[in-house]
Amino acid sequence: MEFIAIALISAILLSLGMAGSIEAGYRVGKRRLKKHPESKTEGSSAVESSVFAILGLILAFTFTGTLSRYEHRVKLVLQEANAIGTAYLRLDLLPQDAQDKLRPLYREYVQSRINVFEYYANRQLSNSYFHQSLKLQEQIWEIANASVLIDKNPGIMTLVLSSTNDMIDIANERLQATRTHPPTTVYILLFTLALASAFLVGQDMSTNENRPLFYMVIFCITISGITYIILDLENPRLGVVRIDTGDKVLLETLKSIQ
Repeated sequence: MEFIAIALISAILLSLGMAGSIEAGYRVGKRRLKKHPESKTEGSSAVESSVFAILGLILAFTFTGTLSRYEHRVKLVLQEANAIGTAYLRLDLLPQDAQDKLRPLYREYVQSRINVFEYYANRQLSNSYFHQSLKLQEQIWEIANASVLIDKNPGIMTLVLSSTNDMIDIANERLQATRTHPPTTVYILLFTLALASAFLVGQDMSTNENRPLFYMVIFCITISGITYIILDLENPRLGVVRIDTGDKVLLETLKSIQ
């Protein structure tokens, strides 16, 4: 809820800032028209077109990248569930005593992985579950590695250790995915261009006797709304649009290995 409030406030502030920029542009345009009623600054259309085009490109690329990262994070959940399922099935290749040690650890590991993201909003609790999963990874690897070295069967070593390694690697990929976001400068540029575009819109509107409030509101809401969606999709564990439903596959994996 804290992130949603911050994102909403950011979008509202952007909308209000754009409204203020439109008003400032409108007044500047009115003053210019009073001084030069029959002329318009040369090259202004080219400047406006360039600024609007850049704003559109930044919005498009940022939104596309955000959506791509969102889909990638969803796929990683499925990949992790598949990796865990494969590694668990290959435990059948190990001696019975090793299986008896590893199976409970796998169940505990899957539960810890579920908890890491279920309690993601509580960073302290989520981090504690993450460190728990790291310790479980070490235990699983040590037992599996020691078990395959007993018989030194190349086929079993490859199957068991490769699947265990894949399971560990995908966990690291998911961690990195949560940390991957557009650079802060992109957001600064986006907000700056939105305000500059609003100022230019206000200047264009200065040729009217009255302010076209309807179009002003539509413009501000559209840009700030898209910006909010970008922020929300970039944080799918904290915002309105979430990938919690994607974690059902991990819950199903946990049930299947009980």
